[in-house]
Amino acid sequence: MLCTQCGKNQARTYVLRTAEGERSVSLCPDCYRARYGREPSDGDKVCPVCGLTLAEFRKTGLLGCAGCYSAFREELIPTVKVVQGRLRHTGKDPVRALADEREELEEELSVAQKMGDRFMEQRIRYRLSVIDRLMSGGEE
Repeated sequence: MLCTQCGKNQARTYVLRTAEGERSVSLCPDCYRARYGREPSDGDKVCPVCGLTLAEFRKTGLLGCAGCYSAFREELIPTVKVVQGRLRHTGKDPVRALADEREELEEELSVAQKMGDRFMEQRIRYRLSVIDRLMSGGEE
């Protein structure tokens, strides 16, 4: 692709973030330097899909597209490990969530029994029966 400004040299796509939003420009390094008054970082990794550079990502903390995850994979791994605790998504564990809820309801039932609140006991027992059905593979 040729530079959109001079039309002579090979261009590179840059994603610029402004107060109005994002826009992309396809410029050669000389026209980029003339227009923005700074050097484009040639040694920096660039997302082949959206043109976001690694330097821009590090500055803003925002990725430009899904392709950035592949382009900057090695640089993202340490951050993802710290934030999420692991690299692989394991999904939700509904059985564990039901077991935790059941445990909380049993404690609430004990309190309701001590207080003599029969209405609350009845409601909690019903919820416990629903959880038991769900945990045994039945529907709610």
